[in-house]
Amino acid sequence: MRQRHAFGIILVGKSILLKEGLARILREANFRILASITRADDTLPGKIGLHRPLFLVVHTGDESGTAVEYVELLRKEHSAGRIAIVTDHCRVDDLVAAFRAGVSGYFVDLMTSDLFIKSVELVMMGATIFPPAFPSFALGPEGDRPHSPAPRVEDESMILISKDTRSVPQLSSRENSILRCLIEGDSNKRIARKVNIAEATVKVHVKAILRKIRVENRTQAAVWGMNNDSTMGLANNGNLNGVQIPLR
Repeated sequence: MRQRHAFGIILVGKSILLKEGLARILREANFRILASITRADDTLPGKIGLHRPLFLVVHTGDESGTAVEYVELLRKEHSAGRIAIVTDHCRVDDLVAAFRAGVSGYFVDLMTSDLFIKSVELVMMGATIFPPAFPSFALGPEGDRPHSPAPRVEDESMILISKDTRSVPQLSSRENSILRCLIEGDSNKRIARKVNIAEATVKVHVKAILRKIRVENRTQAAVWGMNNDSTMGLANNGNLNGVQIPLR
């Protein structure tokens, strides 16, 4: 995808092992890794200027305060870049602090590598991705909005990665089949051949899927589908590594 080549990824954090693991996953998915540094104020290679940076701040345990400090420093020094946090836990205070600091993605290590790759792609496209129910945390109790305004999301939308199947929309069997095709990166024409319907009918079904699951494009629908694979009946879905999802 074009977004992968436009961005260069910089891994930031103390854990060498975790950063090496993330770098391997990202390289196998054809992302460009520019550097791996320990602190946000470490010297970066000159080649970073050739790419728009995406910083992945890796932290574990009780390093959340340090992670937010790194985010603030990176935003100050690299205003054109985007920043995501990769962590081993998910606490309300940490989510709110990260969002207010300008983080575009908050990835907890319970997610699969496929979902991580798709989420990184979406952050590169301008989306903001946080764990389930985050907006209620950010806004506080009804009528009690925080004094510090949250940063503006570039595409005016927030994508919530959720495993809560209690509120999962009910898709028909045909819609589930088409959603699987979207996950696999199929075009409308290819979907039409696979399920033996007209291409115009595929477009109608895709629009219905987007409306039901409350997303705005095929990429977001694919991420939703991968995250709700147990509901869709997508067991044994081990062939999704490195799939490409069309942007339109």
